[in-house]
Amino acid sequence: MKKSLLAIIILGVMLFGFTGCRKGNDAPAKEYAHVAEYTEFAASFDYVSALACQQDTLSVVGSSWDEETGVQSTSLCLYDFATGSLKELPLTLGENAHISQIAVANDGNLFTIVNNNEYIMNEAGEITDVKNTLELQTLSKEDGSVIDSKNISGIMGDTEYAYVQYFCADSQGNLYFCNGETFILVTDKDMNKLCEIKVDNWINNMVVSKEGTVYVSYYGETGQEVKPVDLATKSLGTAITGMESHGNLQLACGYSKSFLVSDSDTVYTYDAATGTKDLQFQWLDADVNSNNIRYVGELSDGRIWALSESYDGENNTKELILVKKVKASEVPEKEEIVYGALYLDYNIREEIIKFNKSNDKYRVVCKEYTTEDYEAGMAQFHADLTTANCPDIIDLSGLDYSMYAGKGVLEDLYPYMEKSGLKKEDYVENVLAAYEKDGKLFGITPQFYITTIMAKKSKVGDISGWTIEEMLDFAAANEGSELFPYGNRSAVFYNCIYNNIDEFINWETGECFFDSEAFIRTLEFAAKFPEEADYSEEQEGIHSKLMSDKLLLMQSSVSSVQELQMLQGMFGEEIAYVGYPNSDRSGNLIYSSGGSMGMSARSKHKDGAWEFMKTLISEEYQASLVREHGNWGFPIKKSALEAQFEMDMTPVYYTDENGKQVEEMKTSWGYDDFNIDIYAATEEEIKQVKELIASADKLSGNVNEQLVNIVTEETEAFFKGQKSAADTAGVIQNRIQIYVNENR
Repeated sequence: MKKSLLAIIILGVMLFGFTGCRKGNDAPAKEYAHVAEYTEFAASFDYVSALACQQDTLSVVGSSWDEETGVQSTSLCLYDFATGSLKELPLTLGENAHISQIAVANDGNLFTIVNNNEYIMNEAGEITDVKNTLELQTLSKEDGSVIDSKNISGIMGDTEYAYVQYFCADSQGNLYFCNGETFILVTDKDMNKLCEIKVDNWINNMVVSKEGTVYVSYYGETGQEVKPVDLATKSLGTAITGMESHGNLQLACGYSKSFLVSDSDTVYTYDAATGTKDLQFQWLDADVNSNNIRYVGELSDGRIWALSESYDGENNTKELILVKKVKASEVPEKEEIVYGALYLDYNIREEIIKFNKSNDKYRVVCKEYTTEDYEAGMAQFHADLTTANCPDIIDLSGLDYSMYAGKGVLEDLYPYMEKSGLKKEDYVENVLAAYEKDGKLFGITPQFYITTIMAKKSKVGDISGWTIEEMLDFAAANEGSELFPYGNRSAVFYNCIYNNIDEFINWETGECFFDSEAFIRTLEFAAKFPEEADYSEEQEGIHSKLMSDKLLLMQSSVSSVQELQMLQGMFGEEIAYVGYPNSDRSGNLIYSSGGSMGMSARSKHKDGAWEFMKTLISEEYQASLVREHGNWGFPIKKSALEAQFEMDMTPVYYTDENGKQVEEMKTSWGYDDFNIDIYAATEEEIKQVKELIASADKLSGNVNEQLVNIVTEETEAFFKGQKSAADTAGVIQNRIQIYVNENR
C-alpha cells in the first residue's frame, strides 16, 4: 500500500540511558546520559540500496520486488532531519538494473552508480553468464529526474564485469571509484582521469572527511588502517592513528570533527589532524542494537543519527534512530542490574535492549570483561564471581560451570520459576537437568544444540556411548584410517579431555585423576597426531573419506532437523551418535546457542535479575526463536520445540507447467565437499532428533581456560620426547590438584 508523503510515523520518544547512580552502589553519579528517539523510516521500498547525507538531509535509494509481477521498483527518499518530513520520488531504471552507490555533488544534486545486468542464456533458457555495464547518472534533488548520464564501464578496466564497490566525491568535485579490491580510480568532474592507485589489501570503506579529503580503510599489517588518498603523489598517504575498532567499523563525514566513527560498541568523533578522538557514547548504554546499524552520521545540532534494519523472519523493519546528549537528571532513574560476560551474545544483547526499552523499574547494564588483554579480563571475571563485585547476572558461556555450581556462587532458580508460574515440566527437562546440582537449578539457556561424535553404525554397532579406552581400542583396531577429519593434537585433547573435563576432576570431593591410565593413554595417542592439521587443497574431502572408510569419526553439532538431514546424507548410511568418551558412556552434550546465564547468590537485585532472565524462557521469546532462528538451535520450551518440529515437517510446494503441485526443496546445506537439498522432514527424522536431545544431560563448552593452559604447557616437553607420558601426567596431576584445592 502506497504511503503518503508525510511518511514518518513517530513511534515515541523513548527515554532510556544512564541512571543518576545505581541503587545499592556507591558509584558516582554520571552527569550526562544519551537517549534515543526511534522513528519508523516509512518509505515504500523494502531494502536500502545506497545512502548519502549532506548537512541535515538524508538521501536514500531503496528497492522492492513484486513477487506476483516479477518487477523490481526503485525510489529515492529525501528525509529532512530539521522538519522530520520525507519525500519519496520514483526512479525509472532499465530492466535488470539497480543502483549500488550514491554521493552528493557539490551543487547539491546526486550522483548514482547504476548497474545494468545482461543475463546470458543457453538454449534451455538457463542463465550461463552475467555481464554488467555501469552508468554514472546525475539526479535532480528536486524531482529525481536524470540530468546527465555517462557510460563508465570502460574506466573500471573490465567492460564485461565492471563494478563499483565504493564511490564518493571530494570538496573539489573530483570523483573516486573503487572496485572494493585493490583499485582506486580518481577523475575530475568531467570524467578526465587524474590518477589510478593500486593497494595491496582489499578495501573495506571509502569516505570523505569534513575537510573534503577522501580516505580509505582496509586491514593492513597493524590491523585496521585508514589512509588518505593523496592526489599530489597519486598514492595513499600515511595511516592516521588512534582509530581503534571493536569490529564493524563505519566511518562517516563528521560535522564537528573530521569523522564520526562507529563500531560494534562505541561511537566517537575523530580529528584527523591531531589523531585524537572523543567518545560520544556506547551503543548499548543508549539502548541501540549496533548489530542492526546500516549507516550512521552526525547532525549540525550534535545529535547522532543511525539507520537500522532488522528482519524478524517475516518483516524487514527500517528505523531512524536519533541519539542526543541530555543531563542524567532528566532521565527516569531505574534500578540497575549488572550483566557480566566475557563476550556479550548477539541474542542477549538484543534482549537487553528490548527489556530496557519496555521495563520502567529495572535497567540491565552490561559489563564485558574481555579486553585487549584476554588473560587479564578472564582473571578479573573469575575474581569478581566470588566477591562483592560479582555481577547480578552471570553469563555462563565459556565458564567452568561445574566449579562454580558447587561453590555457592549461583542462586537456585527453581523458586523464582515457581513464583513466576513457570512449570519445570513445560521445558526440556534434561536440558534443565544439565544446569542442576543437588536438585537446584543454577543456570538457564533459552536455546541449545547437541554436540557429539558420530560414526557409521556399520563400524561401531548400535551404541550410544563409549569410554576413552573403548574409543582408543576402536582407533587401534582400525589403524591406517583417520580418526577425526583434519586431526591434530588439539583435536584429540578437545574431544577426549577438554570437553569432558569433569571426567578427571570431582569438584565435590576435590579429587583429580590426571595420572590415571586413561589420561596417560590419551597422551600417548595424541602424540601420533601432527601439531598442525593439514588443510591443503590437495586433501580429500570429508564426505569422500567417509564413503571410502578412510575416516572413522566426525565431531559435529546437531542444531536443527535440517542439520541432521544433512549429516545423514553425508554419511550415506545410519549414524551412531557415540558422543564424547566418558566413564558413564553418556557423551552427547548440550551446548547453549543463545546465551546461558545464572544469578549471583550475592546479588542485591535478585528480583530485577530474574525479571530479565525470565523473558528468555517466556512463551513470547521462545516462539520468536522458532520464527526467527528455526534452523540454528532448539528452543528449551517444549511447546516451541514442537512448533519447530511441525515447521520442519511441513512441505513446500510449487505448481509446475501442468498445474500439478510438486514438493519443493526448502533450502540446501553444505559441509566441506558435500552438498544436499533439504526437503520436509519425515517422522522418523523427527524421532531421531528427539532421541538425540533426550540422550544429552551434560553441558559442553564450559572449558576452564586455566586448566587448558596447564595441560598445554606441561605436554610440550612430552611431545618433544623430553618426558614420558607417565611423568607428564604426574606433573599435570599436581598442578591441577593445587588449582582445584585453591578454587573449591
